Amino acid sequence: MAKSKAAAGRTRWKRFGLALIPTTAVISGLMVAAANGAIPVSFAISGTAFKVSGDKMVATDVTQYGGIAKTGSGKNDDAKPNIYSGFAHAEFDNLCQSVKIPLPFSILGHDSVVMVIKSGGTAKADNMVANLAQLQGEATFKGVDIGIDGQATTKGPIGGKAPAPGMFAQQVDTVIVNNPRQTVYGVSAETFYLPSLDLSVNFDNKECF
Repeated sequence: MAKSKAAAGRTRWKRFGLALIPTTAVISGLMVAAANGAIPVSFAISGTAFKVSGDKMVATDVTQYGGIAKTGSGKNDDAKPNIYSGFAHAEFDNLCQSVKIPLPFSILGHDSVVMVIKSGGTAKADNMVANLAQLQGEATFKGVDIGIDGQATTKGPIGGKAPAPGMFAQQVDTVIVNNPRQTVYGVSAETFYLPSLDLSVNFDNKECF
């Protein structure tokens, strides 16, 4: 297995990550596997995506592979294709997280509210798993294995835990992303430290990006 010690450049993770999304036929099989609990899903997602941004993200011991995240409805039609991303450690400068929440009825002419969480300084997470739909930014990768069998991965909390042998995966020693813009369905972590936490709600549709 060839291994590149460094890969740098202006990389759009939306395009890069598409290699991790299975074909339609494979997705159909993964939905069945998710319903049977074969795919490591930490919790049933709501199905509502949220946004995460920052000035810079640095993550170590990262493993990624395509999969299906199961929603609380339990219906396969509601399951979401995503990129399972496991990080042994991740740091975010000036983290911002936002989610647009529909209201059951209109309030003062508004049909939704936006909840925003901000953290000044550097937020830190250990053993984090994200159900990632999209990630964009200017990225530098170090110690890259692309196309590795998912069950042969060794890094982070999902290393070696792909649901089936032969599943396309990648793992990275270190990734640095400037101006990351992420769309995510769910995040779980062993610890998540946010200094200078600021939680707010607005009617103005003001999200992180």
